Amino acid sequence: MITRQEKGLWAAVIILAAGVLFMGSLIVIRGLKPADEPSPAEDKQAGADAVASFNGSTITESDWVEELKRTHGEEALTQMLNHKAVYAEAQSLKIKVTPEEVTEEINREMQGYASPDDYYREMADQLNLTPEKIRAETEYRLTLQKIATAGIRITDAEVQRYIDQHQEEFAAKKAYHLAWIQTDTEDEANRVLDRLQQGEDFGTLAAAYSLDEFTRDQGGDLGTVEEDDPFIAPEVLQTASTLKPGDAAGPVRLNDGYAVVQLISVENGSTKSSEEIIREARKQLALSEAVPLSQLEEQLRNKYDAKILIKISPSKAS
Repeated sequence: MITRQEKGLWAAVIILAAGVLFMGSLIVIRGLKPADEPSPAEDKQAGADAVASFNGSTITESDWVEELKRTHGEEALTQMLNHKAVYAEAQSLKIKVTPEEVTEEINREMQGYASPDDYYREMADQLNLTPEKIRAETEYRLTLQKIATAGIRITDAEVQRYIDQHQEEFAAKKAYHLAWIQTDTEDEANRVLDRLQQGEDFGTLAAAYSLDEFTRDQGGDLGTVEEDDPFIAPEVLQTASTLKPGDAAGPVRLNDGYAVVQLISVENGSTKSSEEIIREARKQLALSEAVPLSQLEEQLRNKYDAKILIKISPSKAS
């Protein structure tokens, strides 16, 4: 199962990818020109197309695009150049990522979610990512990793030593799909429990009373977390381990209040095959010896003489 920390890393990757793809489309459509040399025809057209309004005034497409250039333009262009440089190097080294490898990696990422549908729904709802965009960025990430580890040789003895020293990394783990209602005081948590015992709906109570603004509008849903998730309070995980699906319990003491915890479902992690374990261990060892991926991207941009040819105005301080 993927941990919440890994989910966060993956989210960061795909958020950046989404921004790159979006900014790239704007750059292609609108063009990037020096700030002192605007195109009158394009400015006139953009000025005629309002994309938002506030208190009687409008924000035009031109205003919008210029703000995106200031805030994300250089980052987006850099990532577009990264993609070109990485795929040029992959072609030079005859490195290829197969559709099967992309599918396998996405399936691994899905393991932290209740179902594939939940994974794709969260990617769409939270990040506006389609399955096609997810596949494209996964292929890029795997290609970059293969370039980074090309030529690095890991012995079988090193692989076995890594597996012996990191057995917990490959062990099957339970995963809990949880919801919670966070309160200031123990009395408030007990009142929530009383109402649950009277038959009231957990999600409705979460929306009305939970202090956690990130989950209350989703009925208190915390998503699926591993039994040793470092980002969830141990007291919450311990409570979850005592519940049956559908049950709720509390009050659970937190650092900043109390919680009522509901177990929605529980999954027993599947044991990986020895081949999968060896492959993952070898990959982790190779990546640990490789140059950092961000540094590799910079090296490849330099190798292929990738440059940003315009000056992009920095973001204005708010």
